[in-house]
Amino acid sequence: MKRPPVLLAALAVAALGAAGALAATAPAFAANLLTNPGFESGTLAGWSCTGGTGSVVGSPVHSGRFALNGAATTSDNATCSQTVTLQANHTYTLSAWVQGSYAFIGATTAAGDTSTFTPNASGYTRLSVTFSTTTSTSVRIWVHGWYGTGTVFVDDVSVS
Repeated sequence: MKRPPVLLAALAVAALGAAGALAATAPAFAANLLTNPGFESGTLAGWSCTGGTGSVVGSPVHSGRFALNGAATTSDNATCSQTVTLQANHTYTLSAWVQGSYAFIGATTAAGDTSTFTPNASGYTRLSVTFSTTTSTSVRIWVHGWYGTGTVFVDDVSVS
């Protein structure tokens, strides 16, 4: 009965090879699926803001050199958004660091809006919300302030 150790070793090698092949073909999940999530390009590249209410500023920032400045007016809540394509029937977490009165983050999927907000963040505060995709994989990620409540700052937006 000298064969079992050799047979076990052969099975172990085959299992490791199969695991390596699976790892090579499995899709990798990116840490962040957004374009220009920290506004470090110094521009709004990847983001679209309503009514010219969004800009990139050097202060205050949560990290890096730049952040989004959303200047809500009485007629515009300063929505800045981007649309991303995600995997169908998956759950994702949207998070962002926000500062200001009535700062919102959210995701619009085929199933509707999922969002959260803070009524007053005098310093940067992390907001986070979970959402799921359906068979439709197009998701609109958005941030905004509230009508007439002033400026909100947003930095380090993440979808993972």
